[in-house]
Amino acid sequence: MKLKNVSLRYKLLVALTVIPIVGLSLFLALAVSIFEKDKIAYIFDSSLSVSKTRATRVSSEISSVVSISQAIVLSYRGDTKDLSETGQYYFEKEPKLHAFEVHAFDPEGGVYQSTVTLRKGDAAITEDFQSRLVAEARGRNLVVRRDPSGARVWLAARFGDVSDPRHVIALALFDAAELSQVFGDKGAYMSFLMTKSDAEPLFASWEPTVWQPSVIWGELAKSKIPEGIAELKSPKGEAYLASFVDTGVADLVVVSMVNRKAALQAIDILLKKSFLFFIAVMSATAILAVLASRGLTSSLVFLSSATRKVAEGDFEFRVEVSGKDEIGQLASSFNTMAEEVARLMKETAAKARMEAELATASAVQETLFPEPNAELGGIHISGHYMPASECGGDWWYYFENGDKTYIWVGDVTGHGAPAALLTSAARAVASVIQFGPESTPSASLGILNRAICETSKGKMMMTFFLACIDRKTGIMTYANASHEPPLLLHHTMEEPSRDDFIPLNAVNNPRLGEQPGAEFKEASVQLKEGDQVVFYTDGVVDVKNPEAKQWGERRFIKALSAEMAGGTLTSQALTGVVQRIESFRGETPLDDDVTLVLCSYRGAA
Repeated sequence: MKLKNVSLRYKLLVALTVIPIVGLSLFLALAVSIFEKDKIAYIFDSSLSVSKTRATRVSSEISSVVSISQAIVLSYRGDTKDLSETGQYYFEKEPKLHAFEVHAFDPEGGVYQSTVTLRKGDAAITEDFQSRLVAEARGRNLVVRRDPSGARVWLAARFGDVSDPRHVIALALFDAAELSQVFGDKGAYMSFLMTKSDAEPLFASWEPTVWQPSVIWGELAKSKIPEGIAELKSPKGEAYLASFVDTGVADLVVVSMVNRKAALQAIDILLKKSFLFFIAVMSATAILAVLASRGLTSSLVFLSSATRKVAEGDFEFRVEVSGKDEIGQLASSFNTMAEEVARLMKETAAKARMEAELATASAVQETLFPEPNAELGGIHISGHYMPASECGGDWWYYFENGDKTYIWVGDVTGHGAPAALLTSAARAVASVIQFGPESTPSASLGILNRAICETSKGKMMMTFFLACIDRKTGIMTYANASHEPPLLLHHTMEEPSRDDFIPLNAVNNPRLGEQPGAEFKEASVQLKEGDQVVFYTDGVVDVKNPEAKQWGERRFIKALSAEMAGGTLTSQALTGVVQRIESFRGETPLDDDVTLVLCSYRGAA
């Protein structure tokens, strides 16, 4: 039978059946594909954000305990094998600590002996668990393990190189209620805090019978980067979308997961609704094919053309709805689907715009920093800053006020846009002090602390070190708010060694933003002509190479010794150290912002 002999009614029936099916199928496939990809990307991004946030809180909590332990160990007297009253005071006044032990190495017997034991309440440890912690800390420098008897956590830290017979290992039992609360939240994501070495979970927001931690980390450990995403299969064959973030302390890693099927449930709903929509369209098509007219045929041609435009990528195209009949409903449904796809495309554009705004914020933040090299009377200063993301949380600055030269170095907990806002607040306070009357470091930190408290409302903290050098006398007065203590190298050291770098840790105060009414103590040190001071943030020693090994304090001190030997110019020494860091890091992304400032005193101005 020739086509021209076929009834127009059947021609319309065939046309109105085939064209919508093909066109709408292409459109639906494209919409589902875009929606699924965007949804998965959003889930991974959200999961990674959750993991980063929890990793930051873990890092902050563990770092604070390490700092407290270091303060106590600094009071340890090797000759009498006990702590000074200062160390015991730190232990008694620190509410987090429930137990503290110092294990000194016996060179003759080749074993560790417990020399100091401090306890609060029912704190206890078995001999086997104690031996295990000491052995692991000897090999890995820092170990964190959950106390077998409850929600508290043991931290084992080695202070000193194992080759040094004077090194000690400190065991600290601290209250991890904050971490328990963080990982006890059974929200949309299953979260785990585990050790990479043996996949032992410290905290989990899900029952371990659902997922064995060794199975989780067995898959994620194949990735050598400090953070990432992956799709995992459960022992029952279910697909999960997972993210992991290395906390940067000990061998702890945070893993967050969500069931893929549950997360993409909206797609199933979309397909079901689309199927019903297809049935409605086909029913309307059969009726219209019988009652079709010339006007109906032209309307169908226009609708088919619109479908092709959407399939070609013109998501802004809309069909004019001229009535409430079946064709009008079909046109309205088409517009609804096109609007949904257009919305998804706009969200993608909004995400790109946000990235552009972050780039602008990064450019603005660069104006907060001073010139990298300066000569202020008899003081030479050279600094280097590298953010881990578009916006960073590190900040350094210097200025002159009268006969004094001030050097500011701070580190906000975390990085990104929120951290950058706090650095802006710090810069504003520095400007006020710079053009006002001379201020002491302790008073300046008090002003800055109030500004940080008002800005962050207690949600973010900032470590800080502020030094004030009298150019006439060479006396450097400083105050430290839980920041890494700078290193002092005297001018007489032609070939300095590790022991020649003296940490300026005479005082240590709370972090900025932690206590609104905190008072900050200060100390002083006499600088002589040729003396050099190294200021830095923890991001310097946390730099990792492609093999995920940290730059570490040992390599850092070695680099300083090589580059600062013989009184090398400050700018040249800084360039040399930075080149060594970059050579070690290669193409590995930074986990944290890196700030390094070198200052040399050349005598009275």
